[in-house]
Amino acid sequence: MKILRLFLFVVVTVNLTNCQKLRSVKDLKVDNIEFTYSSGLRIPYNKVNVNIFRTYNNQNAVAIIHCEPSSTEAKWAYSKIDTVIDIDTESFEKLAKIAISLENINLDKAFVEGRDGSMWKIEFGSKGKNISYNFWSPLSNSKERGLTEFVNLSTQILDKVKLNKAEIIEK
Repeated sequence: MKILRLFLFVVVTVNLTNCQKLRSVKDLKVDNIEFTYSSGLRIPYNKVNVNIFRTYNNQNAVAIIHCEPSSTEAKWAYSKIDTVIDIDTESFEKLAKIAISLENINLDKAFVEGRDGSMWKIEFGSKGKNISYNFWSPLSNSKERGLTEFVNLSTQILDKVKLNKAEIIEK
């Protein structure tokens, strides 16, 4: 009976140890990075989603780009995008390195709620072990809120997939 209890203790301890969260974002492997933008007021590029991920053989990365206007009028059709493009691994690695640096954001300082404006989200990780940062209008007082790297990563993602960041996030 004593041996059985010891055995169960060891099994439970090992399982709990394996289930613990990562000690640091730096321990996280990054195989995918996703940027999501939505605005209640913007017509073109009302919703933007860019999902960049490594291919199964890690030889390159791919970006799936999906954008929608909030109106079906023909003049906004240019902002309806559904496409896939290749991303070189060096660029992906640079984006992943910046994503990992987001762990330095002081969430209490960065968090602000608002009504008008936009919501930006960056999620990254691998195999369901993802970390997500979601902020309202991060261009508003970004330096004071400590969101410079968050905004930097967002703009680099848009640049990498050749979306017009001036029309999406800077207006």
